[in-house]
Amino acid sequence: MPKNPDSSRRKFLSNTGKIVVGEALLSIPAEIPTRVRAGSSAPSASTVPKSRQEITEFHYGASVYPELQTRDQWNSMLDHLQRAQMNCVRVSESAWGNIETASGHYEFGWLHHFLEDLEKRKMRVILGTGSYIPPQWLTASSPEILVQLHPGVKAHPMARHAPCLSHPVYRTAVRRYSMALGKEFKDHPTVVGWQMGNEEEGSLERLCFNPACERAWRDWLKKTYHTPEEFNRRLNLVSWGMKVNSLDAVPQPGEGVEESGAAIAALSLAHRHFRRDVLLDFFLMQASALREAGVDQWILTDWNSQWHAVADDPLAARSMDIAGLNDYQHPAADDTFWMNFTWQQDMHRSAYGRTHFITTENRFGVIGGTSIEDPAPTREQYMMWGLETAAIGTCGLFYWTGNRWRGGHWPHWGGLLDWSGHPEPDFDWAVDLGKILAKWGKHLIDHPVKATAAILTDFEQRAALDVYPHVKGSNTVLPESFHALHRLGIGVDSVNLATAATASNLRKYSLVLIPAATALDDPKVTASLHEFAQGGGVVIITPFTSYMDKDGIFRGDGFASNLWDLTRCVVRTVRWMGSTGWKGKSDLGSSKSMAGTGVEWRDKSLADFSSVGLDGFCEFLEVDAAAETIATFKNDQAILNGRAAATKRKLGRGVVVKLGFWPGGDALLRLINQLAPYPGSLLAEPAPQGVVAVPHTDDSLFAVNTRGWGIEVKLARSCVDRLSGAAVAGKVELQPYQVWWLT
Repeated sequence: MPKNPDSSRRKFLSNTGKIVVGEALLSIPAEIPTRVRAGSSAPSASTVPKSRQEITEFHYGASVYPELQTRDQWNSMLDHLQRAQMNCVRVSESAWGNIETASGHYEFGWLHHFLEDLEKRKMRVILGTGSYIPPQWLTASSPEILVQLHPGVKAHPMARHAPCLSHPVYRTAVRRYSMALGKEFKDHPTVVGWQMGNEEEGSLERLCFNPACERAWRDWLKKTYHTPEEFNRRLNLVSWGMKVNSLDAVPQPGEGVEESGAAIAALSLAHRHFRRDVLLDFFLMQASALREAGVDQWILTDWNSQWHAVADDPLAARSMDIAGLNDYQHPAADDTFWMNFTWQQDMHRSAYGRTHFITTENRFGVIGGTSIEDPAPTREQYMMWGLETAAIGTCGLFYWTGNRWRGGHWPHWGGLLDWSGHPEPDFDWAVDLGKILAKWGKHLIDHPVKATAAILTDFEQRAALDVYPHVKGSNTVLPESFHALHRLGIGVDSVNLATAATASNLRKYSLVLIPAATALDDPKVTASLHEFAQGGGVVIITPFTSYMDKDGIFRGDGFASNLWDLTRCVVRTVRWMGSTGWKGKSDLGSSKSMAGTGVEWRDKSLADFSSVGLDGFCEFLEVDAAAETIATFKNDQAILNGRAAATKRKLGRGVVVKLGFWPGGDALLRLINQLAPYPGSLLAEPAPQGVVAVPHTDDSLFAVNTRGWGIEVKLARSCVDRLSGAAVAGKVELQPYQVWWLT
């Protein structure tokens, strides 16, 4: 549910067959170093037992709030949902205070009645713990649990996400309630999954000065850095004379006189790691309580599409079985939105080695709280939204919402039914989509996305790049890398570095792309990539990779020098040659000379001349004789002119390419197509901007037009669109928001 009408879900960077939940298809390392148990009221399990239940049907439904209805009203609602072929609902993610009405006093009756009515209809349910919005009796009796936005200034007790995740009183209450809910409904035949909290990663952006959080911060520092000497060394605090004598004296980041807290970069990065660990330990505690209560179904939470997403952190895999992701699509045909949105879907689908994810919330109609914030989609756009998320790997699609709130935090705009319980005018669109999902849902589960490429990224890489962006726009390298593979029709998994450290986890791929993994400093990953290339794999390394260690300290031996065994080149520095839009002093070069900055490829099939993306930033490479220069800079400034812009090194049966610039235009797509062509692709050439192409294991291909105008796509052979039954061949036009499922 949105935190406000301008919620984070609407803003991004400017974000085998049957699946057995709990059985990773990639072998995640068994021993990932245990991180802090911040504020724990009871020890968290280092690993929570996983569910063995299979997902064998596509779950289609909505978030519903029967506590707002009479029994007749909710059965009327369920009648409408079933007309749309909906078979599952999401319940109680905000109902803690409606179930535990006083400490230890539980009123489960209404929820039992609702589940009884679901069972009669053979419908299923995901139950929520509702831990993000505690009962008012709890915040009234224990106001000390509230987040302190400034020292001594508490969050409002009725606010969403008001409690401090580190406070032992709050954690004890969450654990007790989760245990009670789990024991009550663990054996109910309608229950297929459990959702912990709701959109909790907002805590990663928040400083909390609650004394419990302050204590947790100091405890985390001691468990992470051990001594003041190690802290000073790892954060290089000899710089600026900032060495500390006691870890108890290290404050949380905050505002300075000249700099904001974020300007103290090393401390800000450390604190982001701390907040990550607090959040994921909070989930470990809840999942442990549910399992202790006897819950055997799958456990998840609903993440948002945010740059600092933690779904792919190794610790998240210890508490969850499958990733849930809230989808709130942009009403405009916005290429930047879709570029950022689709990599999030790929990442959540890949989390925990999965081949699917669950769309825990999907928008229906308008977005808004007390007022409407944007327009409702057209039918074509709405259908595209649903089919796109199915194409990229969801196995469950839930709208927010079925029935609506009429008050409380806000009256809710947007949803399947209006406030009187009648279907919205566009409800029949959900019926039409439901028919497609009822027909093809099982097939989508049995034939998931066929991923032959992997992109290395994880929370630590993205956090480091966010705190140390290096150059303008360097955080666009990651989404643009995913987008290039989507245009080529190559399925792509997101792989975290803990997984990539084991070479066998990479064998299913032909290409590994490393986009701006700025804190890649694990020698096990380098060795794994070396073995991957030796065996015939292709590795492409972009600029801004391996510039620092995980604490944010720049390398003293040259950027990417730890990748020498792979690339046989080192980045000595970064240069900015200006951009076409830059207007500087005449003695720094004319705008004409800046516009002429580019790259000349030796293989003209890749391109004759490429522009330098990222506003003209590029790397100064030193190249060993063992690496071949495949592109050079072309510029009227002697420092870069003629120097290596891209290198290639043959390694065993494979190859490693190092890019010293970020290619403008389609040069990256051509390079990938040359080095790691996808055999059997239904695309004769890369799809144009605006098209997302996703292959599945039955050799089919989804082609999704995210724009509101037609786009021509060239096919390699004659195909049939499963959705319409139409035959398509040659160069044909995808209509506005049209989706093909080609075979």
